[in-house]
Amino acid sequence: MNSSIKNYLSGAFCVAMASVCFSLQPIFAREIYADGANSLGLVWLRYMIPSVLLLLLLPKRTGKPRLRSGGLGLVNGLALLCYFLAIQQSTVSQTVMIISTFPLLVFIQAWIRGEEQINLLRIAALIGALAGVYLTLDRDFNGGLVGILFALGATLFYASFIIGSTRWSNSDDTLGASAWTLIGGAILFSVPAITGFAELPVSASGWSMALALGIIGTLVPFLLLLKGIALLQRQFDTALYSSVEPISAIFWAAVILQETVSLQGIAGGAIVIASVLLLVWSQARQSRCPQGQCS
Repeated sequence: MNSSIKNYLSGAFCVAMASVCFSLQPIFAREIYADGANSLGLVWLRYMIPSVLLLLLLPKRTGKPRLRSGGLGLVNGLALLCYFLAIQQSTVSQTVMIISTFPLLVFIQAWIRGEEQINLLRIAALIGALAGVYLTLDRDFNGGLVGILFALGATLFYASFIIGSTRWSNSDDTLGASAWTLIGGAILFSVPAITGFAELPVSASGWSMALALGIIGTLVPFLLLLKGIALLQRQFDTALYSSVEPISAIFWAAVILQETVSLQGIAGGAIVIASVLLLVWSQARQSRCPQGQCS
């Protein structure tokens, strides 16, 4: 196995595992909300806890400002803010389906810039991922226009975050980049939080869930995501591997919350996984035959 495909597979694994960790956020959030926190308090803690931990525990590797990473953190925070606002104004299914189209936006801009080529296998992987996500939803798409606009905003901001992270990522500075990406998000929500709009957990149980959200649901996946982005160096591939997140959320809901998963949901998850494997196979094939010489 040559080094390029090895790096690619490592990057794909990191991004997929980041998505699996990110998908735990609703589980932690459910307990934090039950302990008295509101949405602003939750997202502020989500960024603040890992930021403080990294700065305190690893000051030499994270203390130097990374302005680009901080800017990307602001963009990521805006994506999350739009997502929560969309959920309040629309249905979950409609919001998730709209946001799941962000790999398409990433692909279109990369194709316009000449950074991606149209490939039937890659298009099939994209269509499969979107179809799989669609099958996992309850298909309640009756949200209002305001919710749709916020969902589109979240889609644009998250696509921008992936594009910017791909262009400015450095596999040797994952800790520093992660720290300042998280700091950027923390700064975004600190002003409204400090001025009294944030409601925080009230018990040790709620704060333990907030700590789990900050470490397991935010810090670990951010480290994996940025490492994966640096190894992949492919915007579309990063975006498509991130489609594992809604499928993983269904898995965790079934395992931890004992929620029932329909056969349609299982089929949707299988299609998403198949699409991910198709993209991996396509890249491996391209690496073996860079000029399309495979018979």
